[in-house]
Amino acid sequence: MTKTVTSLFHSDHHANTAANHLKQAGIPADDIDIWTTPHNLAPLLEDLGVSRADAYAYAEGVIRGGSVVIVKCDASRVDEVVGILDREGVLDLDEQQVAWRSEGWEGTEAAEQAGDLIESPERTQTRADADRVVEITHGRIRIQPRKAEHPAQE
Repeated sequence: MTKTVTSLFHSDHHANTAANHLKQAGIPADDIDIWTTPHNLAPLLEDLGVSRADAYAYAEGVIRGGSVVIVKCDASRVDEVVGILDREGVLDLDEQQVAWRSEGWEGTEAAEQAGDLIESPERTQTRADADRVVEITHGRIRIQPRKAEHPAQE
């Protein structure tokens, strides 16, 4: 089964370093995306199975100068990918949201009202969210089953 691994980095430099290490580990470049602008990022992440709350939090991280790394990989490589991302200084998305809220950020309020849940950042969890299962890894990295790509219909 293919998974989508998403993470937030402090800067483009850190994200590119992580991507280079992923490539050195054998992850194809076509399976690694780095986002440095928020335009259309949240809807893309939602399409990949990321919860609305997390998708808008990632977009906020990019607005604040961070970069999002999205990796498509086989389930058997998830631990390796997470290890590489962790070594390169991935930010804790849950901690970032707490800090942003203390500054008055309300980006997840609409998502919460739409029914998405914000979970405790201190546990690894799995939650059902509509038709998707989201695995949360200690608040830092999100892992989702990759949605099957459907061929375009004519």
